[in-house]
Amino acid sequence: MADWFVVRLGKRSDDPVTWIAVDGEGRLLTPQGSGTLSQAATQTAGRRIAVLVPAGDVLLTEAALPAKTGAKLAQVVPYALEEQVADDIDSLHFAVGRRSSATGRTSVAVVGGAAMQATMAALGEAGLKPAALHSEASLVAPNPGQVVAWLEGDALVVCAPDRPSIVTPVTTLADAFGFLASTRSYGEGVEPSALSLLLHAPAVDWQQHAGELGFLQEHFAAAKVQILPQGSLPWLASQIELAAPLNLLQGEYVPRATGSRDLRRWRLPAALAAAILLIFIGSKIFEIRQLNDAERKLDVEIEQTFRAAMPGALDSKEPRQRMEKRYQALQENGGRLGLLPALSAFATARAAAPDATLQGLSLREGALDLRVRATDAQSLDRINQELRARGFATEITSGTAADAGYEGRIQVRLAGV
Repeated sequence: MADWFVVRLGKRSDDPVTWIAVDGEGRLLTPQGSGTLSQAATQTAGRRIAVLVPAGDVLLTEAALPAKTGAKLAQVVPYALEEQVADDIDSLHFAVGRRSSATGRTSVAVVGGAAMQATMAALGEAGLKPAALHSEASLVAPNPGQVVAWLEGDALVVCAPDRPSIVTPVTTLADAFGFLASTRSYGEGVEPSALSLLLHAPAVDWQQHAGELGFLQEHFAAAKVQILPQGSLPWLASQIELAAPLNLLQGEYVPRATGSRDLRRWRLPAALAAAILLIFIGSKIFEIRQLNDAERKLDVEIEQTFRAAMPGALDSKEPRQRMEKRYQALQENGGRLGLLPALSAFATARAAAPDATLQGLSLREGALDLRVRATDAQSLDRINQELRARGFATEITSGTAADAGYEGRIQVRLAGV
């Protein structure tokens, strides 16, 4: 859990504020400070900021709300509490907390809209951007079977199990707790004698009521007073993680991530850049497809040409690779290009002997040696004559009758070899 920098506001706008830093388990990290909001802003050291609002400024209550979330629930809350508040609901700010598993009711905080705006404006002007805004009263959380109370000055905050915290003025503790018992503030049918009490109070405030300890012990099943030697702020700050208080920063006051405004300024340029990138990628994909189509057409042409030239030798499904290997072998023996024109001429010359097939080829001493199978010697001679007619110097170097045909060799002199 991250550290908290806790700022406690005064009851009046011109009162000094106090601050302190605690870790995620409520342990103090810094001494208390006091001064203005601007001075507090210089002490945050990058910690999360929680601001505490005077308990008397916020009404903590509960309501039976439908099982809705988000904006729909926020619309329902004001009307569910319309009879509990004296002001026009349109002038109030509502914040919704957790639903109690015991009662099924949802905790709600109500604060004046103008007061909320003024508080946020003052914090913003001082450079404070809180992650949480809590009523002091929401930090007073009960224990099972125990009422927890906090006494400071002329105010008493009391929280009973499964009940919202109540803020009541105090002259004597007897009057204050007696009033709470008479208004059934501990729950329907729940008597204080069935509960214990844990009362937190700064030393100076408890001294004024120390004589009433006997009353508390008689009023409750048991009563214990916890003195706060450093005042209320360290204890309140330590409760932020433990009490899970309701955060008033809801609706229009939800904290925005740091830099979100700057990010919004870049949304349009980023969108335009993304669109340009997509267009560029699309054009490249189109070009690649065109190249792939051209490559496939070339493969077909290569296959047609060399199957015509060597129908018996190119049964492979990869004519290009076969010819590349054959050509590479020829180059290793000292050959140069002149091969393709000769093969193209041979493919054309086969029209004089359609049944002739090229069985193999090799390059020897500057000449291309073609091994040809034909039906007879006359067919071989006709091919030889056709090659000569196309300008090639040729010679039949051998010829032998074979099974079902005639095999011979035609030597072709390649230009420039």
